[in-house]
Amino acid sequence: MSEKLKIGIIQNAPLTADFPNNLRQIVQGYRECLDHGAELVVAPATALCGAEPLDLIERQSFMQQTEAALNALSRELGEVPLILGAWAPQPDDLFDNDLDCEKDAPEPRVNDAPDGCGTILTPYLLENNDVTELENGEIIDLDGVQIYTDTKNALSPDDTEGASVIVHLRTAPWHAGAQAEDEDDGTWEARTAGIPVISVRHVGSTHGNIYAGGSAVYSAAGRVTARLPMFEPAARVVDVYSTRTAKARPTEEEQLCSALELGIRDTVRNNGFSGVCLSLDTPNAALLAALCTEALGRSNVVGVTTQNNTQIAEALKISCHKPDIAPLLAAAEKVLPDAAEDFRKRITATALYSFAESRGLMFLSPLSRREFMLGSYTQYGESCGHFAPLGNLYEIDLHMLRVYLSEKYATLFGVLSEPAIPATDRIIHELADRNLSASALLHSHTCPFSENEVRLVQRKLIASALKRTQMPPVLHADRVTERIDLPVAHRMND
Repeated sequence: MSEKLKIGIIQNAPLTADFPNNLRQIVQGYRECLDHGAELVVAPATALCGAEPLDLIERQSFMQQTEAALNALSRELGEVPLILGAWAPQPDDLFDNDLDCEKDAPEPRVNDAPDGCGTILTPYLLENNDVTELENGEIIDLDGVQIYTDTKNALSPDDTEGASVIVHLRTAPWHAGAQAEDEDDGTWEARTAGIPVISVRHVGSTHGNIYAGGSAVYSAAGRVTARLPMFEPAARVVDVYSTRTAKARPTEEEQLCSALELGIRDTVRNNGFSGVCLSLDTPNAALLAALCTEALGRSNVVGVTTQNNTQIAEALKISCHKPDIAPLLAAAEKVLPDAAEDFRKRITATALYSFAESRGLMFLSPLSRREFMLGSYTQYGESCGHFAPLGNLYEIDLHMLRVYLSEKYATLFGVLSEPAIPATDRIIHELADRNLSASALLHSHTCPFSENEVRLVQRKLIASALKRTQMPPVLHADRVTERIDLPVAHRMND
């Protein structure tokens, strides 16, 4: 290798277990890197198998497909080696001696492994017609350059003694603020170890988690010398020892908007829908419709209204339908007069849901995180839908998105003023996001809330726990310690 060490970085958008598609993306990126003089090519840990394969890794067929794909990929390589990650049977010697792992088995069978004996995401070194499984943290010599490689999301620089370059094949999903944290960690690690650091990530959305890409290279001085685009596939050759400074990363507003657009686009397409359908009669309809238009194009977004609210559709130039459900609503008044309001909401949601499905469209719920967590909605009414893109966002996040999108859609949101952060949002953040008990929050010297406010939110969180388990999936755009569908009573009865 040359002294400048040109490394090609593939930042692909893999689909879980779609080996032909993933293999094609890697080969295309590899050849593009070769055309630009790469002396080594690296791809994400999830580039071949995809992210979050869940129970697939317990199937022998998945492991056989992984092995076949690695061998097929090696046959496509030239003289330049490729480093990437893939799932592999976990070595028996990683387990305690009392576990009954069959060490003499000729071929590991993931299906038959006892608890604890399974698979591990590990780095691989691929050369022409040759596949070598590496250990996490192993240092390999490539033409005199010592390359440290792992698939971890954290590292102590002490582990890299003797390495010339650190290569991380990252697997953690994106969340608001993650890019800044990653770059702070990369800067610290490069300075502490005194060698360049390369962090490689993939792009896509899986099970509500968003993977943003934004692969980066850090010089030994801790400067970001190269950064691949966020939220889109790319392949680029970088000089590891360059002294240039990369362009500034996207703002938090740009990242959040791009993350939601990517999540909406992937969720719709990966689940076989032709587009989305949403009610134009809800408070967050304008924002949700704008995000969907950006993600899918206006021709794939359909608005429906039972109250003749057509302004949003006119501003975005999306199609608008006005189904006549007045006879159904009139019947609701007669059948259940004591519960007419909830009945009307459920009938309306059911009618719109059926309208969407009859056209192959994904029906979207407009609920935000506060509404989800407090249960302040009609079950099977506002919560009805295949998917709730805004379900992980508080009011301050929604306002930030409206301000950002208003630059393009000036007439859509009207006059926007800075909202006061609702006390309930802040209390939910402390109890559910930060995993703080109500008593600990109240005893904090910085707590601005009364005991009545905190205890009311606490009771609502507990009471709506079961209700949340029946909510549509959300996009995890904000880092939370509490999954939105998990009961919280076990740690809130303090």
